[in-house]
Amino acid sequence: MKTAIIVGAGMGGLATAARLAKAGYEVFVFEGRNQIGGRIGELRRDGYRFDTGPTLLMMLEPLERLFSDLHRRVEDYLELVLIDPSYRVYFGDGTVFDSSPNIARMVREIARKISPLEVPGYLKLMADLSAMYHAVVPTFVRKQYDSLADLFSPYQVDLLLRHRLLANLWKRVGRYVRDPRLRMLFSFQTMYLGLSPKEALWVYGVLTYMESGEGVWYPRGGMHKVPHAVAQVAQEEGARIYLNQRVAEVLVENGQAAGVRLASGEVLRADVVVINVDAPTAYRELLPPTRYARRNFKNSCSALMFYIGYTEPLPHQLHHNVYFSRDFEQNLYELFVQNRVPSDPSFYTCLSNRTDPQDAPAGCENLYVLVPVPNLTGEDARAAAPRVLETVIARAGLKRERIQFVETLTPHEWQALGLWQGAAFGIAHNFFQSTAFRPSVRTPFRNCYLVGASTQPGNGIPMTLISAELVAERVLGRRSRKA
Repeated sequence: MKTAIIVGAGMGGLATAARLAKAGYEVFVFEGRNQIGGRIGELRRDGYRFDTGPTLLMMLEPLERLFSDLHRRVEDYLELVLIDPSYRVYFGDGTVFDSSPNIARMVREIARKISPLEVPGYLKLMADLSAMYHAVVPTFVRKQYDSLADLFSPYQVDLLLRHRLLANLWKRVGRYVRDPRLRMLFSFQTMYLGLSPKEALWVYGVLTYMESGEGVWYPRGGMHKVPHAVAQVAQEEGARIYLNQRVAEVLVENGQAAGVRLASGEVLRADVVVINVDAPTAYRELLPPTRYARRNFKNSCSALMFYIGYTEPLPHQLHHNVYFSRDFEQNLYELFVQNRVPSDPSFYTCLSNRTDPQDAPAGCENLYVLVPVPNLTGEDARAAAPRVLETVIARAGLKRERIQFVETLTPHEWQALGLWQGAAFGIAHNFFQSTAFRPSVRTPFRNCYLVGASTQPGNGIPMTLISAELVAERVLGRRSRKA
């Protein structure tokens, strides 16, 4: 029996482990921390439970495909809840808007809160984004790239031109909707990738479709339930998962992966090694020197996190909430151009106890706050954290005497988790770090692969699961299927 070692038990590593175990490999997963899931972490304190990283699921198809390929059903492992409204938006001018995947509700909300004249543009935007999404995913996302030539087939070039994939997102959205609030609403999703909507390509409008067209989902019990479900399937297929076992080095002999050396000094041999570590970190710290270790990747921004135990109900907040800066364009300029912590930052909050009441004591709230900030190449978010927290308290209407505790996570902690320069969203999704230009799941060494957010096809749970598909296809000698 062939053996495979997976370095890291994030979503990509676990999904790869499950797929290879199903194919007959003897699979060993080594995780340096005391919990699985990578960035999908969990914090418990004083009767409160918080997700510490991602808080929502979009684009369920890759998760459903993983379970289907392993002859299982997602619903036997996870209870997925559609969150509707998807989130409540607080605009800087005082407008409060509930965004929904339900078109009828959105039409009514836009007509009442913004203007009836914007409704046709919204409907046309959703139709065009849907068409682009269903063309792009099978053609550019779920695809193996062996060279740049694989990006420019006649059909792909036709799609590039027909859908104007390389146009500017911010400008294109402005052609559908005139009101600046709707322009923000239908473009800010690129900040999930650590990318400014003013710099993003039009193709990343598919994120808006994923959210508004297919909905925002939540696994009852918390986001950590997702990696635990995948881990359960992997273990059912025979994979073994070891925690608190950090891999110090991937061993390469004659240009081929031969195994790993643990931090303890123990050497383990394997036929295949899959690295579920941020790609820049993997090339700099785990693999022998190559030109990839010297490549100056452009990183995404990072995230300043606050996990707040709050001892009074916050009835104005839903499960997900977005607070836009009073000057959103200035916010983007300070963050992405000046590399500074914004003076008036936009931020996102989550109260999972809206769906899982047991996540906070009765009458209390488990308030999760995410503020996009520079990675460690910019202004120190750790030093700015007290000021940013004051902004959150004021904008969210919190009372200081009701704050039981605040746990903080900064770009320094993201870096400690293995994310290069503390970039919480991995390497940036600019043109030259997307599709065929993004680090491949193949490394320069035979039988050694990368999986995760900083490899093809990109960041986010759905893309990481597709990354695992691509790795498994490479290992098993299969070619990718269309969605």
